Amino acid sequence: MTYLQMAWRNLWRNKNRTLITVSSVFFALVLALFIRSIKIGSYNHIITSALSLNTGFIQVQDTGFFDTKSLENSMALSDTQITAAKAVKGVKSAVPRIESFALASLHNRTQGVSVIGTDPAGETAMNDLKSRVTKGKYFLSDSSKSVLVGEELARRLGVKVGDTLVLLSQGYFGMSAAGAFPVDGVVKLPLPDLNNSAVYMPLGAAQWFFSMPNRVTSLVIMLYNPDQENKAAQKLKKIFSDDNYDVLTWRKLIPELVQGIEFSNASGLIMLGILYLVIGFGIFGTVMMMTSERHREFSVLISIGMKPTLLGVVLFIETVIIALIGAVLGAVVSLPILLYMRAHPIELSGLMAQVTVQYGFEPILPFWVSASLFVHQGLVVFIIALLVSLYPLWAVNRLRLSDELRS
Repeated sequence: MTYLQMAWRNLWRNKNRTLITVSSVFFALVLALFIRSIKIGSYNHIITSALSLNTGFIQVQDTGFFDTKSLENSMALSDTQITAAKAVKGVKSAVPRIESFALASLHNRTQGVSVIGTDPAGETAMNDLKSRVTKGKYFLSDSSKSVLVGEELARRLGVKVGDTLVLLSQGYFGMSAAGAFPVDGVVKLPLPDLNNSAVYMPLGAAQWFFSMPNRVTSLVIMLYNPDQENKAAQKLKKIFSDDNYDVLTWRKLIPELVQGIEFSNASGLIMLGILYLVIGFGIFGTVMMMTSERHREFSVLISIGMKPTLLGVVLFIETVIIALIGAVLGAVVSLPILLYMRAHPIELSGLMAQVTVQYGFEPILPFWVSASLFVHQGLVVFIIALLVSLYPLWAVNRLRLSDELRS
């Protein structure tokens, strides 16, 4: 009889004891998977929500635009380059934009605004801008010379659909830029800064306004999956290999968001470490109970000639089997639930929903599912179970056979 067969039979001589120990590993893994899935899902949700209306995951810019946000550092892109960027695996949309500033005026009210010239169809594909129109209508065509204004900006200036908004700015190479644009609609944007200042117009209208035909300040790339960021960036660098272009990821473009997520992730890892500690003690408690119940059994085996070392090997194999069963069951049970929760995220309500909306994010609790999630969490819980298995080995070597056999 091999040690594996002996360990397997030992486990099922007392089914209740084995099931309790398996359950401790099972629930530990399920809890770890759910907590980590929510945490990473929340990060991805925040990143995607913020980037879809802002920088995108990746931007192609002129080499000088990042340091000096000047229209002089704009660039000319060919249709071939844009088409090639859209064809990169993982790219959801590639939207050419002109982003600058202007002074907006209506009657006796004025305010500084962010002017965003964009492809109407591409912008909607990237962040569903069309569905955010609360009053009026979306751009009728790419050639339209009208604007959409943020809801809070419209309130401050007293803008209504059909009004004419006057914009004053500085155009390409220092030329003056002035124009009167009819307001087609008002959009409610989840990011407060944009809602307070954004003026959207079709790309052609922006190129006319800033006197920069066939030029843009950036090509905004949106991805289907944040995990594809590095691969997509490498492929885009091959397309825009000229020294006049920079391919920048959002981590370079919005370092403050990166810092916020890293801080949150660090605190999340501390909480996860505390969870692992609780899990470890939970598994240790069940293993200690199992070991104490078997002191007499161990003593009998050693007294009839079984070496403590070999007994320790059998106990180690028993713990490995229990850890494997618990980990596999935890992964199998969690997978369909997490997949369902990813497709149907929990909708927040009450004060929590209000706070989430205030920060510019959809009030949901998203879940994240990937193979790495199960591998990492399963491996950690399995290692914890193996470390706990050292206790039975220590207990066997400290047995006093005369005391145990006499009891």
